[in-house]
Amino acid sequence: MSGDFVATQVGSIREMGRNMVAAPMRDLERMSSAIGHVDLSSGAYGAFGLVGGSLEQAFDVVKRAALAYLTVKRAQASGIHDKAYSTANTYVDGDGNAGRAAADITRT
Repeated sequence: MSGDFVATQVGSIREMGRNMVAAPMRDLERMSSAIGHVDLSSGAYGAFGLVGGSLEQAFDVVKRAALAYLTVKRAQASGIHDKAYSTANTYVDGDGNAGRAAADITRT
């Protein structure tokens, strides 16, 4: 195997990781931004005291849950990217180890 072939493989694996994550990450960013801009309020129900307060709390809980969900999904997408880079790095390490092993074999 030539060094160019190894470099191409490693580059392909890294590019695959970037490509797999790019669109989902953009979508997650847009969703997070949209949820951050949503202003849920009880509106007219606020005049009813306890009911209005309960609705406000429920809206806050829903908004926090949505943001927490998106945070988890972002971490999962990031994990895909990290795994691709880790795979590429393992590929390079494996090639280096094989080259060193081959060099040791020819000496003995």
